[in-house]
Amino acid sequence: MPARRQRVARATLILVLLGATLGSALDAIHSHFGAISYTSPLVAKAAWWVPLLFAGAYGTGIGRPLLARDEPPLPLWKVALGMGLFIGAYWLTVVPWSWPVRCAVLSAIFVAAWAICDRTWLGLLIAALAAVFGPVVEITLVQAGVFVHHEALVLGIPAWLPFLYLTASVGLGSLARWLTIDTTPSSPIG
Repeated sequence: MPARRQRVARATLILVLLGATLGSALDAIHSHFGAISYTSPLVAKAAWWVPLLFAGAYGTGIGRPLLARDEPPLPLWKVALGMGLFIGAYWLTVVPWSWPVRCAVLSAIFVAAWAICDRTWLGLLIAALAAVFGPVVEITLVQAGVFVHHEALVLGIPAWLPFLYLTASVGLGSLARWLTIDTTPSSPIG
């Protein structure tokens, strides 16, 4: 068991660091292309707490392998595809299409990501939870007045936001699963 705990701790640390860096960089797409504005930007149009927020959000990805310990190992290509689709979806949120078109495209990306990289009921449940709780956090932050979405449709957030969280859950869940794989060779049975 200590080896599993070490893999989980290492994976959590990697996810947290990735959130603070990649997550903040992806958020910069929104701030630099005018999708959001922070009330008190400090560096690169972002508030000082943005890396901490994304570190925490990405860190929750560790829940995926913790809830399903007996899943088969995930091939690296599925991890890369899941993360690539998530990053691509982020870019598509600032494309100058109508919000219904962006919602439809992001939905299709999520369905493809889930069908190729996950295909489990647990993955679907986690995606649904991310699509609810991620926007709730953002609604809370908008209501607190610390940032604003410039294309708000309901409760201060854009319609496409839950679809981005759906795709994020597949990418980060896949990465977390891969990071916790036991890579030690099995001992031969004698």
